This record gives sequence, C-alpha cells and structure tokens, in this order.
Amino acid sequence: MTTFFEHQRTSYKRNYLRNLICLASSDGQLDDEEKRLIQKIGQKRGLKEWQISQLIEDPGSCELFLPESVSNRMNLLYDLMQIIYADSLVNNHEIEFMVSIVEAFKLHPEIVTQLMKLFQNNAPSPSEWKEFVEFVCEDAERDNS
Repeated sequence: MTTFFEHQRTSYKRNYLRNLICLASSDGQLDDEEKRLIQKIGQKRGLKEWQISQLIEDPGSCELFLPESVSNRMNLLYDLMQIIYADSLVNNHEIEFMVSIVEAFKLHPEIVTQLMKLFQNNAPSPSEWKEFVEFVCEDAERDNS
C-alpha cells in the first residue's frame, strides 16, 4: 500500500522528469542520447526504469513544474542544462525553455547566458556548480531585500 507521502514523492519525481522530457522534446524529437540521460537522471532520482519509460512514451502535458526549495530548483537547472547539451546541439526552443524556467524561478534572465557558458564544454565541476549556486542565491536574496 502506498502512503500519502510516498505518492507525493513519486509525483514530484515524475513532474521533475516531465520538465526534462519537455525540454528534450522542444525541438520536435527526443533523440537516443537525451533518452539515455533522462533514464539516468530518473534512476538517480529514485524512479524505476518502467516509470521512466512510461513517462518518455507519454509525458502528458508540458506544464512547467517548479520545485519549491532553492536546492531542488538548482538541481533542476543542472539537469536541464545536461539535457540541452546531451545531443551537442543547442537550439532556440531549448534556450526559450530555459528562459521561461529562469523567469518562473524569478531569477535574472542573464543567468541563462551564464548557464550556457558554464555547461558549454561539459558539465561544470562540483566546485564550479557550488560557486554558481551561491552566486544565484546571493543575487536572489539581494533582489528580495
């Protein structure tokens, strides 16, 4: 029997993955490299392989899912950027998707450009990512003051 909290966690993970699938599909196709990365991220997030495959086959609506915590939002940005660079081709649909995410997070639009630079030659090191997250959080705090 699934408890309420287990259902909530699974729902969160599925919605999180839907964001990745929507981004990867924004150019009209979901290529094999993007699928592999989505599978890897989904498993890392605790979804079963069949759940991930089901989402890839039928992601449902592409409504934007916004995690509540800053940490989860930064994780989502990281994973979205991995998806953008998975096929080595960055297109306008993907950039527009990232702009909409950054706006929904109420962050400065320039962050998209910073993210693109940070990920252009592979994913950043953990220390580079931590530094970026600290910068974004400090910037957001200044704006909210």
